[in-house]
Order: sequence, then structure tokens, then C-alpha cells
Amino acid sequence: MIIYKGRRITLDVSSVILPNGHEMKVEKVIFPRAVAVLPIYGNNVILIKQYRPAIGKYIIEIPAGVVGDDERVEDALVRELREEVGAEINYYEKLFEGFTSPGYSTEYLFIYYANVKGLGEPKPEPHEVINKLIIGIGEAYDMLRKGEINDVKTALALTLYLNLKGRV
Repeated sequence: MIIYKGRRITLDVSSVILPNGHEMKVEKVIFPRAVAVLPIYGNNVILIKQYRPAIGKYIIEIPAGVVGDDERVEDALVRELREEVGAEINYYEKLFEGFTSPGYSTEYLFIYYANVKGLGEPKPEPHEVINKLIIGIGEAYDMLRKGEINDVKTALALTLYLNLKGRV
């Protein structure tokens, strides 16, 4: 039964019968597909310092956003990079796809890296409070290891990218 429907999430509370025959009340956050992108700009990465109201503070992360109902994941990737960091890209490659928090959410996330060919002015949405950070790839990895980057999608993207390129 849907008990809440908001701008981005829907909360469903239903009883289900598990494969072992037990009945359980499931609280499920229904969330659309999402995409996140690690922008590579020469020997740098472009990260964002974004204010996240749910946790009440800024967090360093990669650009990310919801994929529209009729939107291809790759089109959302290009749109999010333009909006959040003003990036134009010439190549992208998928690093990972999977569920973010399957214990309570349906969110399915696609993570890519993209080669940036040029930077313009970001055009964030009104509810996005974002500062662009351009830093060396090694410095970003050091920030991750020191706990200065504590966003899971960013940690996964950076680690997978460095592993792919033989740098970790």
C-alpha cells in the first residue's frame, strides 16, 4: 500500500510472503533509476561539493542524478555532467550497475566514467547547491583513503576507474 508519494520517492508498506513461507511487513522506498559519472579531465577528476539536506551538510561526490522515465541512461549522463559541472564529453564507459540499498530501496544506479573535452558554466537545478572541484586523480584517491570522500558511489567509481587503468 502506498503511504507516501513525494517529488522523488514513494513509500510502500506491504505484507509479503518470503520464499521460506514466513510473512513479513516490507517498508520499501520506490526510487527511479539513477546515473553517476566520474568526469576525467586530463590527469584530473571533476568532483562536486554538494549540500545534501537529508544529512545537513556538504559532501564531496561525483555528478549524479535521476534518469527520466523516457530517458536513456546515456542521455541522463550527458545532461547531468552539463548541469552539475558544465562538462562536454567525448567518451564514456560503464564501470558498474546495481542496486544501491536493496534492503529498503528499489534504486538502481549506473556508474560511468567520462572523458571531458571541455568545460563551460554549470547550470544546476534550483534545489542543487554545488561547487565544482577539479583535482588530481592521485589527490582524489588520497582524499578517499583519508575519509574526506565518504560517498559510496564516488568511492566505488574512483576505485573501479583506477583499477581499470592499473593505478591501484
